[in-house]
Amino acid sequence: MKLDVFRTGACLAAVTLTVLASTACGKSKPTAVTPKAVHHSELVGRWNGGPECRSPLPVIRLRDDYTFSVKDFPVEWSGPGSDSKVTRRSDGGKWHAVNKDPGLTPYLVLNFENGKDNEFLPFYVENGELWMSGSVPVYGEPDHAYSCYYKRTSADPEFGL
Repeated sequence: MKLDVFRTGACLAAVTLTVLASTACGKSKPTAVTPKAVHHSELVGRWNGGPECRSPLPVIRLRDDYTFSVKDFPVEWSGPGSDSKVTRRSDGGKWHAVNKDPGLTPYLVLNFENGKDNEFLPFYVENGELWMSGSVPVYGEPDHAYSCYYKRTSADPEFGL
């Protein structure tokens, strides 16, 4: 039962991300090519958020023991304009990748310990490189979000400390 609830939540999150990405503010990415599977060795390391994530740029550190830490992870955008504030958190927890969820592209699940919540980041391939995508909701506007893309910049999760 718990697994069914989790899978339903993951499906809803993936559908929501797809809809939100199509209506997101900012630059749009080309149509994504989705990988058939992702491997542990491809994921461990430091993942940096791109400029569309807004400053300060977020960092996700996925460790070999399936723990992670994040810095400046975007959780909410307060509204339009260049001076918009984004509510962020620095936190950690456990991560895992899901390859075989019927009908969905492989995705990463971040289980935050302190926030007692989860984030789902689908994978895609662009120019032969693996990326993760996410979206950040706009406060007070449930149909709007902006996108935030992550690229692995180092196989060493502690790089740049």
